[in-house]
Formats: sequence, C-alpha cells, structure tokens
Amino acid sequence: MRVKERVILFYGEDTFYIKSKINQIIKQYEVDEYNIAYYDLDEVLITEAVNDAMTIPFMSEHKIVICQNARFLGTEKLKKALDHDVDLLAQYLKNPAEETVLIISAPVASLDERKAIVKQLKTHKVHECKLKSGKDLVSWAKRQVGNLSMTIDQDALDEFIKRVEHSTEFAYLEMKKLLLYAQDQNHIDIEMIKKVITKNIEDNVYEITNALLERNHQKALKVYQDLILYSEDPLRILSTIINKYRELLHVKTLINEGRNQQAIQDYYGVSSGRAYYMVQNAKFVNLDKIKEHLLNLEKLDYHIKTGRVDKKIGLELFILST
Repeated sequence: MRVKERVILFYGEDTFYIKSKINQIIKQYEVDEYNIAYYDLDEVLITEAVNDAMTIPFMSEHKIVICQNARFLGTEKLKKALDHDVDLLAQYLKNPAEETVLIISAPVASLDERKAIVKQLKTHKVHECKLKSGKDLVSWAKRQVGNLSMTIDQDALDEFIKRVEHSTEFAYLEMKKLLLYAQDQNHIDIEMIKKVITKNIEDNVYEITNALLERNHQKALKVYQDLILYSEDPLRILSTIINKYRELLHVKTLINEGRNQQAIQDYYGVSSGRAYYMVQNAKFVNLDKIKEHLLNLEKLDYHIKTGRVDKKIGLELFILST
C-alpha cells in the first residue's frame, strides 16, 4: 500500500478525537510496533523525530512517526517549553520520505499562522479537531442511539448531554456503556441515564461552590447528597471543593490586579472557554467570603483526617452552617 499522505497535522483541543484518528491511521497501514515511534515534544526536540522519519522502516513497507504535544505551533505563549529548531523539519517537509507517515499532534486551540513552519505544514494534510459543542454532542448521541434502532426520551438525552459534555472521551465511553445496558430494552429513559451515566464531580463541585457563595444551602446539600448517592467519596468531594476555592481565590486576586481573561488563560494554560468561566465565577464573589470559606474547609479537612470528625457528616454540617 502506498502512503497517501506523508505528513499529517492534527490540531485542536479534542485530544481524544486526535488520538482516535491516529489509531485509525496505524490500523490502515497495518504497521507493527517496531515501526511506530512516539516523540513527546514536551520532553524531546523535534529534530529527533525528523531524523527518525528519514530512516527506512525495519523489515516493513511503512513506518509511522508520531510527534505529540507540538504546542509551539499554537498562538498561546508557553511558560516552559523546549526550544525547538524547526529548520530540519522545514527541509523534510519539502521532500518527505516515501515510506514514512509523519504525524504531528498539536493540542492547541489555534495555529499561529504567522510562523513559516505553520504555513509550510498547511501545504500538507491538516485536520482541525475542535471540542464538540453541546449541539454537536446531541446530534452525535442521536446517531449512536439510532444506529442500533433504539429510541431515547428528550429529557433523557438532555440529562446525558449535561453529564458528559465536559469531555469527548467521557461521552464516548459513557455512550458505549449506556448502549450495552439498554440493548435488550431498545428504549432509553431518564431513569436509565441516572442509573448508568456517571456524574462529573468537577461540574457538581462548581454547583456546590456557587450555591455556598450564594447561601443556597438547600441546593448545595442536594448536589452533595446526589454525589454521595453515586458513591463518591466525601473526602474526594472535599478535596475538589478546596481546590475550587483556591482557584477562585487566585483568579479573584489576579482580576483585582488588573489581569484580563487572556492573561488568566495564559497563566493557567487552559482553553479560552475554560478561562471565561473561571473569570465569570470569580468576578462577582466577595474575596473575604472566599478566604473565610477556604479557612473553614481546610480546618474541616484536618479534623476529618485526624479522626475528630466523620467525613460524610462533617461536610454536610459545613454546607448547612456556611
């Protein structure tokens, strides 16, 4: 089989989709493990990968060289990064090896179009892999259910999307689990979703944190009890709440120092969407209240770990008394 595309660039924040597409390419060329090489560009220079791409396969028609984490192709400023010399890559792109598929994976929201190497890469095969929006996930979920001649209630579909939209990988795995569970019934209702689909602890902790800051104890307690119902460990919930409060405190401090959303995105190395919600959550909360809650949470964590307070009851009392 001839190599159709000798150089392929995947970029975007949907790293699970990128990984899946790379696995498809590996299967397509039926390359054995001796002729597949992975290079993490957070750890090694891209020249090592290019030198490998230029060598002939080992007792095989083809070889695949995969360059992961090519963050230097993006627009975001990197706090810590290797100094990649792309001259050898630029030369290679002019005449790629016939037997090699060179795959470059860049987990970045957008490519830096000003860079000569990006312009050169775009003369080859480029795939943008954006995170799926809620609307995209709805269409995808309907197709997965319809492909097996099943039906799903609208409220069940809404609940499924609510629980999985934070991660494409999570959505894929949970849909696989759901369809397996429902295969003998051919219909999916909301009770099945509640029973089968895992709740995302981070999303729920955001709800608890925001409810506490709004003094909505009933809502915070309801979300906490739902997590307990799904067998979440109270200590894990507490740890996640503490981390969220620390994040709120830090982002609030940065905002008070005059930092904007872009600066906070660069500081944390997160996507623009994630940075937006971090800023919105922190913008309207009281700094003293965050500090007070965080101090009480850290005391509770200490008392639980030293055996002075039961973890489940301790967190419930904190929610009710805050």
